[in-house]
Amino acid sequence: MAPQGVEGFLESLKEPVLRYHNSDALSDVIVTCDGQEFKAHRVILSAHSKCFAKALNGDWKESSERRIDIKDFDPSIVEAMLRFVYSFEYTNTYVTSSMVFDAQMWQIADKYDIPALMAESKKKFEIAVATGWSMDDFPTAVAIVYESALPGLRDIAVVAASKNIEKLLDKDGFSELMRTTPHFTADLIPFLVADRWDL
Repeated sequence: MAPQGVEGFLESLKEPVLRYHNSDALSDVIVTCDGQEFKAHRVILSAHSKCFAKALNGDWKESSERRIDIKDFDPSIVEAMLRFVYSFEYTNTYVTSSMVFDAQMWQIADKYDIPALMAESKKKFEIAVATGWSMDDFPTAVAIVYESALPGLRDIAVVAASKNIEKLLDKDGFSELMRTTPHFTADLIPFLVADRWDL
């Protein structure tokens, strides 16, 4: 039996829409990043992102040239973002750790105002941090989180760090993070003080 309701309808669209991901068929915009080109569709990008909608439908260079140049991200992040706007899913098929990849996905979603991708990457980041806080790339992921103006993932990073502070302080990368990312350190201190008072 076919799924019913709005969720069923949306689910039924996933596979047909995904066929157009990075396809010439009906493509009306090119997304470029670091020399790579990705075929896309203005309606899909505009539906997910107010930023893309404004750029592609206004009196802007991107609209007239039908081209969006993304400079601040690795092509793997851009490719995963584009896959998400066609399928509401993304996977990390690269050598980058999940924590770092998910933090970068949240970062690109924040920059281009893609709320659904922000929610999905936050969920994935929380899972990755819960299991990977002890890995050497946890400080890298936290630094990426703190590059963003919005606090979206900060609480997740701070809670994980405060729960595991004794083990993390033994790691050079974490100590360096605390020295070089003062906003993280400032967010962490109240958690550590509160934990001490609870003892």
